[in-house]
Amino acid sequence: MPETPGTTNSDEKDVQNLARLLERELIQKRTAWKQTARHYRTIRLFGFLFLFILIVVCTGVFLFVFSRVNEERTNQHARETPAAHP
Repeated sequence: MPETPGTTNSDEKDVQNLARLLERELIQKRTAWKQTARHYRTIRLFGFLFLFILIVVCTGVFLFVFSRVNEERTNQHARETPAAHP
């Protein structure tokens, strides 16, 4: 079956148009994936930042409470020691 020049040319154009449409769709999907990945990366960054701040604050509160308890024990021991030896 001989091919006519007009049919081959239009088939090539259809293939090229289809390839362009597929390429355009892939570019749009890649852009959407990158935006989604950036969004989740930002959420993860804020999550880690929140955890870091929470750990620092809890450590500071623990050290403050521990120093107060230690100070109370030292003061109580200092008050009891002279009273025991008149």
